[in-house]
Amino acid sequence: MKMNIKSLWREPLLHFLLIGFALFLFYGLTSEQGSKAPNRIVVNSGQVEQLAANFKRTWMRSPNEDELTTLVDNYVREEVFYREALAMGLDQNDPLVRRRMRMKLEFILEDLSSQDVTDEKLTAFLEKHPDKFRSEAQVSFQQVFLNPDKRKDLGNDAKQLLASLNDGASPESMGDPTLVPFDYSLATQSEIARSFGERFAQDAIKLEPGDWTGPVYSAYGGHLLKVSERIEARQPALAEIRELVKREYLVQLRKEQKNLAYQTLRDGYEITIESVKSAQAAGGGMISTAQAGEAQ
Repeated sequence: MKMNIKSLWREPLLHFLLIGFALFLFYGLTSEQGSKAPNRIVVNSGQVEQLAANFKRTWMRSPNEDELTTLVDNYVREEVFYREALAMGLDQNDPLVRRRMRMKLEFILEDLSSQDVTDEKLTAFLEKHPDKFRSEAQVSFQQVFLNPDKRKDLGNDAKQLLASLNDGASPESMGDPTLVPFDYSLATQSEIARSFGERFAQDAIKLEPGDWTGPVYSAYGGHLLKVSERIEARQPALAEIRELVKREYLVQLRKEQKNLAYQTLRDGYEITIESVKSAQAAGGGMISTAQAGEAQ
């Protein structure tokens, strides 16, 4: 039976196994080198070039001879202190160090730079998560504000103003002063909600173009509205939003691969978590199984 090498290479589990194998080799090599020459520090030409490149990115010029010497001296100083700190166990039981190391390993495990993202995969992802990419309905409208603090009978005033507006009265001369814009052009529901509140946005986005209508209420008071244009919500084609779909697809894929890697690694450990009662008896040093699950 022929093996589909291309399909096998795309499997996230294979990527994890390859990464794990690389980490194993790296750890083995560095451990072996350290055991043979624990007090030997080698600054190779590649590291010197990297130091010079970092300097150039910061200062927009290459370092001179004295500056490059200082960079190398600082690198050696940092390496010496780093090794001595490890030898003294200063990295142990330090939450900041633990968090940093976790972040670095997670970054390695979620690296999907070799992933082949095809249109077929993106189309399937788009079909599975349509609401994530659906465009909102949009409306263009004018609004006339009615301040409830200045009107004893806002409902009756609204009827009279609507009649005048639909007879051709100028909307700019009607209503009460407000800092809210008078005219909105193809605003989405979320944009309208930021100005008027969610309840107003839900009512306004449903209105069809036509005469003045209302009042529609917001946190400020009543509003008379005239919608001039409305565009229905729709599902864009992949070609229109491919980069957005690709970005969201990779975010989810990275998360899934990281979780898969964690579970595979976790299965290699024997984990014992004391109960709350046992932890309290021992001085509160442990957490419950439920709490451990939440922390993860």
